[in-house]
Amino acid sequence: MKLSHKNQPKFIMYRTYSHHDPDIDDGEFWPIMGALAMIWGVWTGVIHLIDWLTFDAIPWYIEPWTITPLIFLMIMNEKFDSLNPMHWWPMIWGYKMKLPEHDRITIRPTDPDRIMQEHGGRMNVYIVDYDTIKFRRKKDAVLFGLRTF
Repeated sequence: MKLSHKNQPKFIMYRTYSHHDPDIDDGEFWPIMGALAMIWGVWTGVIHLIDWLTFDAIPWYIEPWTITPLIFLMIMNEKFDSLNPMHWWPMIWGYKMKLPEHDRITIRPTDPDRIMQEHGGRMNVYIVDYDTIKFRRKKDAVLFGLRTF
C-alpha cells in the first residue's frame, strides 16, 4: 500500500561533497613527474642507441613505448608479490569466498603466509583482503566452505 503524500515520512537530506585526496601533495608532484620523465628519456635514449648500433629496425615513434613491459612487470610485482606469471591468475579468474563472521578462520596482517600454505599456496589461493579469500579452483573453494562454515 502506497502512503499518500501527506503521510510520507520526511527525510532530511544532507549533501556531502567528497573528493579524492591523493597521497602526493602539490609540492611533490612536479619533482616526481620530472624524475619519471628523466627515467623515461634515459630509457628511450639507451634503446635508440642500441637500435642504431645494431639493425635500426625499431621506428623512432615506437622506441619510447618499449618501457611498457617493464612497467607492467613492476605493477604485477607490486600487486601479486611475484614476477612469476603463474601467480597472476587472480587477475583473470577465481572463486571468491567471504570469511565467516565467527573467528574460526581469521587473517591477520601477520599470518597471510600461514593461511596460504594451509590452503595450497600461491598457485591455489590468493588473499584479496582480510575478509575475502580467492581460490583458483572451484573444488578448493567448496572444500574451504565445507570446512569453515
